[in-house]
Amino acid sequence: MTRYEKKVALLGGSLALLLAIWGAGLLFSPERNAARSESKKLFNGKIEDAATIELGDPKIALSREGGAWFLVEGSTKLPAQESRIKSFLEASEAVKRLRPMAKSKDAWKSLALEEGKAKPVLVRDGKGRAMADFAVGGYGPTGGEVYVRLADSEAAYAAEGSFASYASSARKSWLDLRVIPGPLPETDVESLSIRASLALDGAGKPPLSMDYSLKREKEGWSGIAGSIDAVTVNSLVRSILNLEGEDIVAAPPASAFTPVAARIELSLGSGVSKVLEVGSSAGEGRYYLRMAGSGYVYSVSTYGLRNALKPPAELLEPGRGSCSPADREPF
Repeated sequence: MTRYEKKVALLGGSLALLLAIWGAGLLFSPERNAARSESKKLFNGKIEDAATIELGDPKIALSREGGAWFLVEGSTKLPAQESRIKSFLEASEAVKRLRPMAKSKDAWKSLALEEGKAKPVLVRDGKGRAMADFAVGGYGPTGGEVYVRLADSEAAYAAEGSFASYASSARKSWLDLRVIPGPLPETDVESLSIRASLALDGAGKPPLSMDYSLKREKEGWSGIAGSIDAVTVNSLVRSILNLEGEDIVAAPPASAFTPVAARIELSLGSGVSKVLEVGSSAGEGRYYLRMAGSGYVYSVSTYGLRNALKPPAELLEPGRGSCSPADREPF
C-alpha cells in the first residue's frame, strides 16, 4: 500500500469513527432518551373495537350493542351519544406520549391522583380485554396537560389533556336526548297535527290550548284560516324534529301520562307517523314527554315545549288573515 493509500484509509477510518460518535450522540441524547421514556400510550388497539366503557366517580357505564351505544344503569339501557363517545375514544387514542412525573404513590396526592379523587377510566373490547385502564388526576400549571396513572403501577405521568374532561362528565352529558331519532329531513313531513291543553304558565294561569292540522301543499301549507307563513311552519316542524329532553326518566310515575295534555303527530311521506305525547308536570318547569313506541320517557323544559306547540295565530303572516274560533278550542 502506497503512502497515499494509507493516508486515504486513515482519513476514511477517522471519518467513520466521527460518524459513529455523532450517531451515538443522537441516539443517546437527552432528547432521544426523553422521547423513549415518554413513548407510553393510554390506549391500545382500534377504537372501533371498544365495546364497554366505565369512567368517572360515581361510575358511568357505557355499552355497545348492535352498533349502538347505551348508558347502562342496572338492567336499564338508555340511548347514548355515539358522536360524544367516539370523540372521547379518539382523544384518548391520540395520546402517544406520557411524560414521567413520579415513580411512587407518594406523589399521588400532590397530583390529585389518590384513590377517591382520581377519575378512573376502563375501556374493554368485545372479548373483555382492557384497551385502556388509567386514572385521571389534576391539571398541570398550564392547563394544557393532565396527570394520569396507569393501572397496576404507582408511576405518575403528564399527558396532553384533551381527553380528561370526559372522565368527570355528568351522566346526562352522555345521553342521546333527541326525542325523535335522526337525522330526519323536515321535507319528509307531509302533515302536522297538534292538540294541546297545557298549563305551561303554571296552575291558575290560562292553559295553552289548540287543536289544528296542517298539510303540505307544494311550497306552502294549508289547514287553518288565513295566510299561512310557510317559513314559520317549517321552523315549527324543525323544532319538533329536533326536540330534546333535559333528561331521560328511568322510572317515571304511573300517572305521568294520565291524562295526555298534548299530542303532536307528524305524518311522513313514507306513510310512517311520529307521535309525541306530553304528560303531567315533572316539576321545576318540566313535563314528561314520550314518543309513541319508543319506550323512553323524557323530561322536557317549558321552553322546548313552547317551540314545539305553536298556536295557529303564530303561524300566519303578520297582519294577514285570522284563525276561526274552532282552531283555538282545546281537545
